[in-house]
Order: sequence, then C-alpha cells, then structure tokens
Amino acid sequence: MSGLAFPGAVLFDVDGTLVDTPAGMAVVLRTVVEEHGRVVDEDRLRRTIGRPLTASFGTLLDLPADDPEVARAADRARQLFTELVIPSAGELVFPGIPALLAELREHGRPLAVVTSKVRRSAVELLEAAGLLAAFDTLSCHDMVEFGKPHPDLALLAADALGVPPDRCAVVGDAIDDVLMARAAGMDCLGVTTGVASAAELVAAGAREVLADVPALREIILRIPAPFGSHQG
Repeated sequence: MSGLAFPGAVLFDVDGTLVDTPAGMAVVLRTVVEEHGRVVDEDRLRRTIGRPLTASFGTLLDLPADDPEVARAADRARQLFTELVIPSAGELVFPGIPALLAELREHGRPLAVVTSKVRRSAVELLEAAGLLAAFDTLSCHDMVEFGKPHPDLALLAADALGVPPDRCAVVGDAIDDVLMARAAGMDCLGVTTGVASAAELVAAGAREVLADVPALREIILRIPAPFGSHQG
C-alpha cells in the first residue's frame, strides 16, 4: 500500500477483528453441537467461526442450512452468546480499537461494519462493547440476499456511505472477508487477531496482513490523505 492514498471508507468485520470473540464463540458452538448429540471436531469447528450461524451449524451438524434443526441450533447459539459472551464484551475489545476508530473519524473516514451476524446480534455486541456509536452504518447478514464471501454486504455498506467501492477497504480476520472485498472490487487488509492465519489471508488476496492494532493503524494512517483524494 506504500505510495497510495488510503481509500476513503473503512469497512470492519466484527468478530476477531474489533472484538476478541472467537474463543467465546467456539464455546457456544461446541455447547450447541453437543446438545444436539453430535461429536465435535475441533478443527472443523474452528473453521466455521465467523460464518453465519446457519452455515456453521449446517456444516457441524451435517444438515442442509435450511433444515429446522439448524435454525433451532442458531437460535440456541444466539441465546448462549448473549448469556456467556455479551457480559464481558467491553473487556474483549482489542486494545487500541476504540482509539483507532476515533482517530479515523477525526480524519473524516466514513466507517461501516460488515458482519455475518444478524443485525440484532451485531447491535447487541457492539453496544455492549462500547463501539456502536463509532460507525456510520451496519451491514449485517440478514440485510442482504447473500452473505460473505459474496460482495453484497460490502456493496451495501459502500452504498449507505455514499462511497464508490474502489474507494473502500475492508479490514477482516477471515478468508471470507478477503474474498468478499475482492468480489466487491475493494482493497482488503487482513488481521491475524482472529481465525485465519497470515498465509491463508495472503493466499485469499489480502493486500497486507497485520498482527495487531498498532500495525493496522500505521497502515491506515500512513498517508493522511483527505477524503476524496486518490493517487494511483
């Protein structure tokens, strides 16, 4: 990204990017799978974290995503997430994230959330984490026809912000975040604070992969170009 003015809008994934929820989500998924009488494959479980719950449980329960048992499992997971993870959401925000979001706003960067959570769950988590007010718009799984890795969520956010897709960048921790960004014609920065490795994110097409928030901040603010300027 050196030599380029950073895109005007920044679209953030939530779980594993803003908030350290993957470990808690793993507990939730494991509990629900066991309640449904299935044996948990830990590697398989880990790879479903960050996906829509119906997709995760379709995989973990070996059922079609539209099976009623999958819907019940997803509802149960949301209940457990509220009970087990939400109370500690403020403590799970990655160090430096609130300051980074505030600094981006000071620089006039439009900010959005792009998440595989349904809107109700996204608002619940972001509000509990103290991050909701930092964002101009939320793009959530139940607001589009196709979720990640399709481009719909990212394009919905760009449209809501009034920013062309090629002036947006996605920040995310999962392969699907990168694939979504590429499909939407957006740049992508990967972070290794969540579920995917640096090698996986690079292979998916992330422009750069950062290990922590300070490194992410350095990239985003490397060239403090005002919104609207672009050098290619």
